[in-house]
Amino acid sequence: MDFLFRDVKRVSQVMDDCLMGKVSPHYQTGHPHAYINVMYMGEISICKVLSDPTNQIAELKAKTMPYPKPLQDAVIGYFMFESSFSLLLAEKNLDKDDISYIAGHAFRSISCLNQVIFALNGEYCINEKKAVRMIEGFHTKPNDYKKKIDQIITLISSNQDRTKEGIEILQALISETERLLNK
Repeated sequence: MDFLFRDVKRVSQVMDDCLMGKVSPHYQTGHPHAYINVMYMGEISICKVLSDPTNQIAELKAKTMPYPKPLQDAVIGYFMFESSFSLLLAEKNLDKDDISYIAGHAFRSISCLNQVIFALNGEYCINEKKAVRMIEGFHTKPNDYKKKIDQIITLISSNQDRTKEGIEILQALISETERLLNK
């Protein structure tokens, strides 16, 4: 169990931004992709309140369910673009002998795809940790998502052909996610 201490005024302001569809990632230690402002919404939605004499937390919690449509649209739009763009940069650099750069873009693309799939299912992604595994329990997701993500990560190596194969699997996952969004 984690005890998180947050400034309730800051959390409330960030949540108001999220409810208006404002999504912002922030570089932060411990979050290899980013700390995304929407994570505050997720933390509030799942938190176990130990004491709330002024009902501030209860009021904030009420804003998290159902998953707000403007936020869902913003998360999907923002991160679907970023997932595709990061993939494009990985593809363009397959022959540049820069595995770490390709791996970084593949990870970023996957992390963005995770955000999209969480939002598509009306779920908050509060951390990159275990996100891929959690997606396996979702109703709407690409087929064999975790298996394919694990395969992508395994394939990225100094072997250019294997790396290319991993990036092609990632492209197929992005395409499958786009089809799910258009249903």
